Amino acid sequence: MARTWRDLVKQQLRRLAIPDLHDYYDFNFNIERRCEGIAERILGGQYRAEAPLVYKVEKKVGICRHMILPSPADALVFQVLSDTLHEELVKVQPSKKAYYARDRHGLKLPHGGTTPPGYPWFVLWPKFQEEIWGFAKGFPILVTTDLSNYFDNIAFDDLRRVIAGHVHAKEALLDLLFSLIEDLAWRPDYLPRSRKGLPTIEIEAPRLLAHALLFELDAVLKHRTSDSFVRWMDDINFGVESPERAMRVLGELNDVLKSRGLALNMAKTQLLSARDAKHHFMFAENVRLSRLDKQARRLKSPAAKKRLGDRVAAAFEVHLSECEARNKDKVSKRFFTVLGQLAHPGAVKHCQELHRSNAGLRSTVVRYITSLKFERPATTALLRILERTHYVDDVTRVELVTAILDWSPPRSPSGRRFLDRVRKQLETPKSMSDWQCWFLFLCKYGKPHEALTAYEQSRDVRRREPFLARQATALLCRAYPVNAKRVRALWEREISTGLSDSASVAVNLMHFSEADFPGKKDRAYRYLFPDKASGTYPVAKFLLLCLFATTARDRKVKTPRPVVAERVNDPWMINAIQRINASWFA
Repeated sequence: MARTWRDLVKQQLRRLAIPDLHDYYDFNFNIERRCEGIAERILGGQYRAEAPLVYKVEKKVGICRHMILPSPADALVFQVLSDTLHEELVKVQPSKKAYYARDRHGLKLPHGGTTPPGYPWFVLWPKFQEEIWGFAKGFPILVTTDLSNYFDNIAFDDLRRVIAGHVHAKEALLDLLFSLIEDLAWRPDYLPRSRKGLPTIEIEAPRLLAHALLFELDAVLKHRTSDSFVRWMDDINFGVESPERAMRVLGELNDVLKSRGLALNMAKTQLLSARDAKHHFMFAENVRLSRLDKQARRLKSPAAKKRLGDRVAAAFEVHLSECEARNKDKVSKRFFTVLGQLAHPGAVKHCQELHRSNAGLRSTVVRYITSLKFERPATTALLRILERTHYVDDVTRVELVTAILDWSPPRSPSGRRFLDRVRKQLETPKSMSDWQCWFLFLCKYGKPHEALTAYEQSRDVRRREPFLARQATALLCRAYPVNAKRVRALWEREISTGLSDSASVAVNLMHFSEADFPGKKDRAYRYLFPDKASGTYPVAKFLLLCLFATTARDRKVKTPRPVVAERVNDPWMINAIQRINASWFA
């Protein structure tokens, strides 16, 4: 369990859209003891999932997907249980042309082939099928389809029967697995449990189970297409000789799915000729962008970068105005990536509208803006997005604030004016995600007393939402330098009467508030100053440094800590630590 946490689950949780201000370090710091406790509860029949955080992610035009953020213990147990099934499930998989996890296979992108793009397309088309998808031969027609609301329509009883039919797992293991799934599944208010709808979590475990449910589909595809198909979760591509053959295969697939209460998505089912596929997959555009991306990464001269950026920006203008292909958004993301690599502001004027109208591009747009220099075009675009976008989900604004933390505006009049406008949008939180944004902002750009005030004001919402209670407890590290006595009292209260999640954070922070600056062999030192570090110094680690700096100051320990200046690369953080303990920088 400890190895699975370190190698996989910890990184998966860190990549989630909603970050944890303590970086799950309370769980990680004592991982061996945590695992022992979890194992004892499981073997004693007492393990139950904690209430997860349910947050919404917009898919399109205000329609949202309900995502689940489990506690670290539940994410770990879910992963360990699914790993127990993994080896047997892979052995009985009808075909190796079906995939579910990006880390476990090398499936190529449609533009990832090596075939020269200069040949006539009718010559390239069969070769692309063989090279990219591994088809036994090229086919004149490619069928693309997927399933309608796949995760939402998975019935637990059907899934259990399928899994039990494929593996020789003990019944108690399956009991625990499906008890966990049912506890984590989204259930509005107090409605009866429907025993349907696999929880949508951005970790690998649920995808393996959803993958196994479609093995029947893989068997049909393998038989009917001579294994000339590719399935990525519920997205399916297969080759056929004629439209009539395509319709027979699709009909058979739909019959198999109906037996499970599932169905093909008619709106996304297409029969593509070579000409249609060239348009749909945008091969030529992707090949060109791959070439431009490599060129952008090689260039060093600002003048050369500007010339290439001008060309890419002009091509992006044409793409936005003329392209009508289904894969338009995927190619748009690649344009933004190349322009961001060049730090070229040519696409800034489109950012607000694309962010507003296209939920699938939002993360890419924000990432592009914050790859540019902190200058008026970029700051204006980001502020307009923050001030004028109507949010219907819980992630859009969190992603914006997280990007501002990483962008780190300069400590200058322009930087302060920018942050003042950001502050005005965040300082009156109402929803859970609003509070998360306000906590994130205060971690780095707020004043110590504001952190304490935010903790007190969030009392009601903290009682309802365990994850937010974690964040508020971690935020108190910013207030610790100015009112250590009050903060320690709040942590003690959290330990004695708070939720288990926030109490765990409080215990960890109390421990660090009483400890000396960690030595180089200490695991806390390796966490704070890892050998491989990139990007802006993480706020979760900055909060711990605030504790250590305060403890050293209060004990009148004036030992310089040059490693802090070497590793902490953010001026706002450096300024905050200097105000606490200037001797570290002597």
